[in-house]
Amino acid sequence: MLNPKAERVDYGWELRPPEGYELDSAIAATYTLDLDALLSVPIALCFHDTLEGEIQGERLALLEAVGQLNGRLKVFYQAGKIKLPGNYNRLFALLEPWLQPVMPGDVAYSSFHPKFWLLRYTAPKRPVRYRLIVLSRNLTFDRSWDLALSLDGEVSRESIDSAHQRWDELVRDLLRQDPSFEPGKVIRKELDRINWHPPENFRDPRILAGGPRYGQPLNMLSPNDSILVVSPFLKDSVGGVGALDELAQRAPEGNRWLFSRGEELDEIGPEKLEGWSCFSINTDVVDGEERLEMGTGRQNLHAKLIVVERGKTCHWHLGSANATAAALGNAGADPRNTELLVRLTGKSRLIGPAALLEQWIDKDTPGNGLFVEHQFEERPASEGESERDLFRVLSFDLINANWTLSAREGEYDPTLFELELSIDGVPELPKGLSVEVGLLPVRGSYRLLDSIICWNNLNLNQLSAFLAVKITAQGSAETEHLVIQTNLHLPKGTDRDRRIIEQLVDTEDKFLNYIRLLLQRHPDKNDWLSFDGTSGQAGALATLFGDSPIFEQLMLAAARDTEVLERIQKMIDRLEGTSVPVPERFARLWRHFAPAKR
Repeated sequence: MLNPKAERVDYGWELRPPEGYELDSAIAATYTLDLDALLSVPIALCFHDTLEGEIQGERLALLEAVGQLNGRLKVFYQAGKIKLPGNYNRLFALLEPWLQPVMPGDVAYSSFHPKFWLLRYTAPKRPVRYRLIVLSRNLTFDRSWDLALSLDGEVSRESIDSAHQRWDELVRDLLRQDPSFEPGKVIRKELDRINWHPPENFRDPRILAGGPRYGQPLNMLSPNDSILVVSPFLKDSVGGVGALDELAQRAPEGNRWLFSRGEELDEIGPEKLEGWSCFSINTDVVDGEERLEMGTGRQNLHAKLIVVERGKTCHWHLGSANATAAALGNAGADPRNTELLVRLTGKSRLIGPAALLEQWIDKDTPGNGLFVEHQFEERPASEGESERDLFRVLSFDLINANWTLSAREGEYDPTLFELELSIDGVPELPKGLSVEVGLLPVRGSYRLLDSIICWNNLNLNQLSAFLAVKITAQGSAETEHLVIQTNLHLPKGTDRDRRIIEQLVDTEDKFLNYIRLLLQRHPDKNDWLSFDGTSGQAGALATLFGDSPIFEQLMLAAARDTEVLERIQKMIDRLEGTSVPVPERFARLWRHFAPAKR
């Protein structure tokens, strides 16, 4: 169920299509976004492999995987919440069409917070299938403890019911933000015809959206219900725990268990949490990898789960929502945040609080479980709260402005470009704060915020829709980084995608490595990611008629898997008009196989 030792989920494995199916299209939503993490996703989506291992960088395998997803994937994220990457990757430019920033709401303290994948799969003569993955984690490499739920479903001929109405509205609202995303038209039509299958021990899945447009996602409590809450964050903007208080008021007679981060519980204090049995994630878990000198960072709690027990029946609510008023609403008011939860129902003896407590807490050896009974400690009041409030308000004003980048060829050298940023609605800066804007691909390119900012002598690789924004509090060490995706206008005829391909496939050996990569009928991630160089090989040209001849592999593909030939032809079509050298020996050979395409 939720046994941390036995039931671990591999993110990439969940993205893989069902047996016999291929990915048709997908949409995703996240609060924060790591471009490197997004760049790793195509390996799972296109080539049925996991996300484990080192799969970052500028690689032929990623170039091909990204190319296969063009026009089929859309990722919605909160505007400004792209993580500032340590190094710029030229392939980031290929991700720009996938991304749709979403304004969080009308006020600075709102958040676009849902975290999900909706994947559409097709297969010849078989019903269309969908997979919905609802998560508590963002699309990043964060190693915190999270929860994920995967639901599979088939499209039926008739509408199922109105149980998921608010979820349907949320998805349709998102897809309307980019009418050019063609798969969205089909997804919108099929949403209310998907018959979702619950996991083992559960029944009656209900997909619940919450927020200013969708109401409260959780409103089913009765006086005698028992409640178990897992939430890393609990405090409201004024330091209270309004959501927990309301849960307690709605169910005053039942038991209440609370699982959170130790530092969050300490900052709130035992007085405000009276009536709750409080547990914190084990510090041995939080610091475990640091102690092993693995260098992968702390593993704090990030999971969100609210369990409501009513007699012999239990209801789980899991997804993106913390137990805060911003996420759940308070005193009849709708939440400020847009959230997504799934409600699952089952028997208390199988999925109730007692079963979870048994899995998470080691009663025989206190201190050994995933969670331990929390011992409150006095913690000094957080410093810099007022500064962080100013940062948040200013960040909201910045992402709410209209940012436009326009590039033009240099006056004396057409291979170099001038870039002009215009900002409509530059916010007034609070006293003590400064803002600088830089080009994500160019280190040291920061300029002070102004309505017009210019950069000169840029090459094509340095033109990006992503801008790095740095907010600094003068006289302190407080700094906040935003990455804002702008509207980028390039000179007519400028083709960054073609330039990237030319740079990554710039020799005959690399071209033939690309062909060998595509000839794999069942691509293996590790093999795919080894095709970028030629070190240790006898020369890729030798593979035309050598020990691992391309000729024989083409013969096999023509006889058994013409889809591989289609893949090669699409790659050759993409290379048309570029300066990529196509070996004459391969061109002569390919003329005999191209007609075999379906």
